[in-house]
Amino acid sequence: MPRNRLYGLAVLVTIAVVAGPALATTVQSHTTRQRAITRVGPRGPRGARGPRGLKGLPGTTGPAGAPGAPGANGSSAASLVRTIVVSPSGVGPSADGALLAAALAAVNASVTTPYLVWIEPGVYDLGTTPLSIPAHVDVQGSGQDVTTIEGEGPLAVLTAAGTELRQLTVTDTNPSGSAEAIDAGGGLRDVTATASGTSAATAVLANDPTMPIVDVDASATASASSSFVQAIDTQNSAQIDGGSFTATEQAGVGQAAALFAESATTVSDATLRATGGATPYPVDLVATNATVSVSGSTLIGTGGFFVAAGDTLGVGASQIPGVVTSGSGLARCPADWLPDFATAGNDCS
Repeated sequence: MPRNRLYGLAVLVTIAVVAGPALATTVQSHTTRQRAITRVGPRGPRGARGPRGLKGLPGTTGPAGAPGAPGANGSSAASLVRTIVVSPSGVGPSADGALLAAALAAVNASVTTPYLVWIEPGVYDLGTTPLSIPAHVDVQGSGQDVTTIEGEGPLAVLTAAGTELRQLTVTDTNPSGSAEAIDAGGGLRDVTATASGTSAATAVLANDPTMPIVDVDASATASASSSFVQAIDTQNSAQIDGGSFTATEQAGVGQAAALFAESATTVSDATLRATGGATPYPVDLVATNATVSVSGSTLIGTGGFFVAAGDTLGVGASQIPGVVTSGSGLARCPADWLPDFATAGNDCS
């Protein structure tokens, strides 16, 4: 190798050995200084929430918890204060009738302490002894189709003033005399009353009703010759709303009256039907100086109306038989129609 090249290489090695550490220290010091002066900027605004991820699989069912404390006892029939519940005995209708009679006999009611006797579904047979309902006691069945009170004597049920009989059926069947389903001193509502006798039959006797007779289906039937049949007899003033009243005399020679009115009576939205017998009257008015008013009703019976002297019968907006009225009383039929839908005369003919 030439001498001058060797000399130059030696110089470079010498410079590297002498100046190398100092140069490295200078570079490192510059880098450290540059890092020391770096500063963190302010936090930027929060980005929008990303989409919800897929729902994970349900976890395993945990162990059952400890049983809770028992709840409070519910109310029972024993907590009722003025309601007596009568239930079937399971023995039979006669035993159930005796239970019902005993329950009513034990009630001590008054104006300030009225009672309700609630009868469960069943047949309650009274035999020949009438069921007496004291004043200020309402008797309620569980429905006309499921609660029935039966009698086999001259009278099945007698109600005092201030009572209401409702939501049940009363039947009285007497094969050897007269039959009367209900003698009402109070009110009737949603009741079916049926009376079947030989010499006479009355489904409802409104003796002195202190409340209306509402939605009652009453039917009476008698079979003996010259029998007297009444679906409802209003001995004292009565208000009849809705329902159906049917009287049937089977022998063909007696008398049938759907409404036998012995006092002032108001009838609305009802059906009064009389069939059989010599004189089937839908209305037989035999009071003294009384007025009977019938509206929005259907009156059926080939005997027409009987109105006694001094009495007045007014029928409006109803279907009437169109037969000349018997008796010397006054009958007025404005705005009525006949069974063939022809306009009736003002005198009910």
